[in-house]
Amino acid sequence: MYHYIRVNPDPRDRVGFALSVTPAAFHAQMAYLARNHFHVIPLSQAVAAIRTHGALPSRPVVLTFDDGYADFYTTAVPEMRRYGFTATDYVVPNLVGRRSFMSWSQVVAADRLGFTIGAHTMNHVALASRSASWALWEISQSKRQLQEVLGHPVVEFAYPYGSFNGYLAGRAHAIGFESAASTLPGAWHQPGELWWLHRQRVGGWTSLPAFARLVGGPRP
Repeated sequence: MYHYIRVNPDPRDRVGFALSVTPAAFHAQMAYLARNHFHVIPLSQAVAAIRTHGALPSRPVVLTFDDGYADFYTTAVPEMRRYGFTATDYVVPNLVGRRSFMSWSQVVAADRLGFTIGAHTMNHVALASRSASWALWEISQSKRQLQEVLGHPVVEFAYPYGSFNGYLAGRAHAIGFESAASTLPGAWHQPGELWWLHRQRVGGWTSLPAFARLVGGPRP
């Protein structure tokens, strides 16, 4: 789970630092995956394998990005394409085009390049703290708007701030999402957990040895 791929602009902003992986660190992480023969697979492939207990290639890794920041398109996408990697970026429609976020043309371009665009609510709200009707509108409307722009189904979702409960997970399933990502740490899943997928957080504190441990690889 990534957020920004940037040098944190304000050294005093510890939250911003925690959410930021520098371009140099991201390059080292992608090079590590390639050098050690990891298979970076689409989330949809992992979901299908979890659902059916199917096989995956050796050392499978799924890359996800939250929020739809502009540096996903300008920095992360070129780096991943260098190695033939893919990823899902969870986009917040009402933040598209704002400062530091992708424009709609960049969202569409990333989609056309083969990266998956997932939904992340309309306004990046903590869903479990809202009324059921508000939360359901945020979920369903983000799916609908992204589908209108991209011209095809959007079937991957992530809960902002990792805020969800069993009811919301059930509604995400019913609305038509094939998976929903949480911020719970971990890498093992059962078929019933597809609407609260666990992820491994990568941030400003993540050294390359720590990254290697997260993905279960050899020491760099």
